[in-house]
Amino acid sequence: MSGPHAGRARKDAGGDIDEEHEGGMERWLLTYSDMITLLLALFIVLYALSSLNKVKYAEFAKGLRTSFNNGKSQPSSSRTLPSPKQGKIKITKGQASLSALEKQIQQALKKAGLIHDVQISIKARGLIVSLVTGRTFYSKDSASLSPVGEEVVDVAGEVIARHTNYVNVDGYTDNEPIIGGPYTSNWQLSAQRAVVVVERLQNNAHVNPTQLYVVGFGQYHPIVPNDSPANQAKNRRVDIVISPPGQKVTLP
Repeated sequence: MSGPHAGRARKDAGGDIDEEHEGGMERWLLTYSDMITLLLALFIVLYALSSLNKVKYAEFAKGLRTSFNNGKSQPSSSRTLPSPKQGKIKITKGQASLSALEKQIQQALKKAGLIHDVQISIKARGLIVSLVTGRTFYSKDSASLSPVGEEVVDVAGEVIARHTNYVNVDGYTDNEPIIGGPYTSNWQLSAQRAVVVVERLQNNAHVNPTQLYVVGFGQYHPIVPNDSPANQAKNRRVDIVISPPGQKVTLP
């Protein structure tokens, strides 16, 4: 068969004609084109993934950790502080040991003639400077420091301000109910007593406010039974608790 259609049909041995479509030879080009398109899309996706914002990636990773821990988020290992069993705690520059702070505060109060107006002790929570005597503390149902109490806070605060240890100021009351006055409960009174001391530490002694914490305990953590006026006076107190180096505040 000759002529322009000679390549489009041929006879087989049985005499039948087998048609060859004109586009059959170009099907591989379509397949190749589809493959190139898919590869291009793949490279675009890979490039986009490589350019993800680090913060978004961290959030995505945190979400995965939360999902795999039954919805409970866990801190990343880079933020976990080592415990004493895991290794030594890094002491922040400027923090002092409790024994050094105790000695410095005692010397400062002794020089000012105030050493007998406070109680100072080192316990598991830290170094505790306790304002408990009638000369330094408040009258009943009052959150105001006496002039001697203000001086004690100022002298101790000057020492605290030279270091970066965390400081918790705890306010307490006796078990007598509040009747009248500006406070409706021992919770409010104890918290305000602590606030007064914290504000004086910040404003007069210039202790960094980021080191300071305030807690009001009301009547619920007495140091002696509230069975006499003398013991009730001891329970009306404020404790300035200086934390050990490398640790934040702990509660009693």
